[in-house]
Amino acid sequence: MSRTYGPRPPKRSFSVSGGLGSIPAGAQLVPTALKAQYEIIPFHVYHPTPHDAITVLRSKKSPHEWLVCGWYIDTYREGGKVKGLLYRRVASEEDRAVVLAELKKQDKEASARFEP
Repeated sequence: MSRTYGPRPPKRSFSVSGGLGSIPAGAQLVPTALKAQYEIIPFHVYHPTPHDAITVLRSKKSPHEWLVCGWYIDTYREGGKVKGLLYRRVASEEDRAVVLAELKKQDKEASARFEP
């Protein structure tokens, strides 16, 4: 690269460490095996902004059972294969109340779990 276009960008090396130790603090892992027990199309609660959605999954076996995953972060991979999805937990009571209120609008008998 010539100097006409500016200095050369630094060489970057990407970490391949991964594993369970790479899950960010405050995140939860929803394994793909567990996610298979829920419907494919999730329900989203947009909170606190219209661009920030909390993912909620409905059980295939029990239509009134919901799993609140949280805000999507990334996929979890081992050996190049997706093993799960990472979500930031819904920790505050205010956020939980908003999610429960939205679920009650969809399903009057809804019961929500906030941990997988």
